Order: sequence, then C-alpha cells, then structure tokens
Amino acid sequence: MPTNPYRALTPLSLVILDLLTERAMHPYEMQQLIRERHMDQVVKVRAGSLYHTVERLCRTGLIEAVETGREGRRPERTVYEITEAGRDQFHANLRELIRVPEAEYPLFGVAMAMLDALPAQEAKELLRRRAVALEARLAGGEQALATLAKSGLPRIHTIETEYLLAMCRGELAWVRQLMDEIDTGDLPWPGQRT
Repeated sequence: MPTNPYRALTPLSLVILDLLTERAMHPYEMQQLIRERHMDQVVKVRAGSLYHTVERLCRTGLIEAVETGREGRRPERTVYEITEAGRDQFHANLRELIRVPEAEYPLFGVAMAMLDALPAQEAKELLRRRAVALEARLAGGEQALATLAKSGLPRIHTIETEYLLAMCRGELAWVRQLMDEIDTGDLPWPGQRT
C-alpha cells in the first residue's frame, strides 16, 4: 500500500507504471522501451534516476519484485510488476494530468520575463538564433515522426512527439512575431539598464 495514495507521481514514475501495465519487466528493459518509444523526449531519464524511481515505487507498494535472475555473465536483474495499488494510483494521476491544465515553468518563459535587460537588437539576434534552432528541431522531429510511422509503431505511441512538434511550431511562430515587432517598433523597448 502506498504511503500517501493522494500524492502526485513524478513523470518518470508515471512512465514506469505505464510500462508495467503492459507486462512485468526489469529496469534495463524499461529504459530501452522508453528510448524506442521516444518517451525520453517528454521525460528526463538517466539510468540512476530510473533505478532510484523503481526502488521508491517498490518501497511505496506501487510495484513489487517478482523475480531476480542472471543470464550468463550479465549482472543480476530484478523483474518488477505493478501492484493493484500502483495501477489505481497510475490511473488516478493520469486522469488528473489530462483533465487539469497545470502551470508549467519553462526556462524560456523566465528569459522572456527579463528580455528587456538586453539591447533590442541583441535580443532580436538571439531570438533569430532560437528560431533557427527551433526550425532544425522541427525538421528533425518531423523526420523522426515519419520514420516511426513507417516502422508500424501505432500512432498512440507517437502522440507525445506530435504534441512536442505542435508546441515547437507554436513557439517558432511566436518568436518570429516577436522579432517582427522588435523590427517594426510595435514592441516598445525601454532604455538600456545599467
């Protein structure tokens, strides 16, 4: 039984529980599936954090070890499965994340709050460079999405990539508009700070 069943799960915890709703598996297999499905685009995953999260989920009763084994000279691997409490917690958290828009605090938003600390032309040049980087990210993401579609991976496993591309398109359009407003003077720029 989880120690606090109403506590929101971390994004990585949700991903692990999601994978374990499919079948029991060991953390290395989880990490491989996260990469294959490009879930690492929406959740920061490092080997250490993955194993730590698995341990925490096990301590709170959301998952449990079902077997430990070793193949040849490979390290010992523990296979985990989701518990009924874990399944309930996963679904409750997922429903909440979909239903309720949460305030997110992107670093770019922080930079925009302080944009006027730079001279207007420098800010515009930095925004231009960001636009180029966004265009490259968009092109790469669209190519990856096309490759995934050709691979036969069901679309339901790529919608997070579609979401990221939509967000990227929106940011790119906004950055371009902001650059135009700096050019035309439609965005009043205060005097230089000291």
